[in-house]
Amino acid sequence: EGFHPADLARVKNSDDWLKRFLVHSEIDVQLALQRLWDSCEWRKKFGTNEINENNVRLDYLQDGSLFAHNKDKDGKILLIFKSKKHVKGQRDMEDLKRCVVYWFERLERLGNGNQISIFFDMADTGMSNMDMEFIKYLIGLFNMYYPDFLNYVLVFEMPWILNAAFKIIKSWLPAKAVQKIKFINKTNLKEYVEPDQALKCWGGFDDYTFTFVPEQRSSVLYDRFDDSKKKVHFADGSPSVDSYPAGFGDTGIRVDGASLPNSSLSIHPPDVIYFTNKDDELMGSVTLTNNGNKIIAYKIKTTSPEKFRVRPSTGTLVPAASVTVNVVLQPDFQFPGLSRDKFLVMNLPVDSADMTPQELSELWKVG
Repeated sequence: EGFHPADLARVKNSDDWLKRFLVHSEIDVQLALQRLWDSCEWRKKFGTNEINENNVRLDYLQDGSLFAHNKDKDGKILLIFKSKKHVKGQRDMEDLKRCVVYWFERLERLGNGNQISIFFDMADTGMSNMDMEFIKYLIGLFNMYYPDFLNYVLVFEMPWILNAAFKIIKSWLPAKAVQKIKFINKTNLKEYVEPDQALKCWGGFDDYTFTFVPEQRSSVLYDRFDDSKKKVHFADGSPSVDSYPAGFGDTGIRVDGASLPNSSLSIHPPDVIYFTNKDDELMGSVTLTNNGNKIIAYKIKTTSPEKFRVRPSTGTLVPAASVTVNVVLQPDFQFPGLSRDKFLVMNLPVDSADMTPQELSELWKVG
């Protein structure tokens, strides 16, 4: 079945992810390639690119046991695990795993792949709060599927009764990762988290009260503008031509092929369409997928219809269906100037998948 289009685009369009695998594998190329392969396989099977607030347990996200807030002294976002709010066996483990991956993916987008620190708040916890399976899964994500993503594991106010458990946890980690675990308390917290970034319950100055805020994502797909020229790479190996790929993504918010807000439509690949030379035409494509349980109608518009031929530009999708939309760059516009162009992807729920072109046209006039 192959890998997910968003992950293939991630490999093709940027070296950043590949470099992270190399760093994580200590520049062992074969190991890095194997880990990349394993990660792409897992992401496709797990449905990682489709995870959003609409398909995870929202009550788990809202209970305050796991959330992101503030940064450590290195400027890395803190993903905080409030251990006392988690009781082993009370919640479905598979749903918990999806919530962890939700946060990992969200923070990767927020920080453009920058590292994060896990903050285990162990204050007022006991054996019932110590879920070894959950912690092993969380740590395993860093080791297997999120390379060079971990800055520190900060363990705050750990009760002595849990010392043996953390010795077991250390045994799961390579020596390099064990060095990242720091046991802290109110006295030495400032060595890793500035007082103004630390919660009051940790002895800091921040009186933050947790409230879950859904991720803000953009449904308008702008070009990611770059002052430097990009190149269109041809699949046949012929010389590249200086040009500007038409963009999906924007200058402030990474779409990353994810579902649009309040929508079940996902878009792949993210950020940029890369064109290949096919039958003397420069052609790119984008895949739309209906991840919801209702029929939807879609429409793609561009600010420069004279430059692009988009087929199909409108249609319907039943649940779980996908469509590949081809974008052809017209011959007269294969040169610099495309970076200002924008695309808008719209979708609406409809009652029937058998809509005629005229009915679709009328729908978007009304919509």
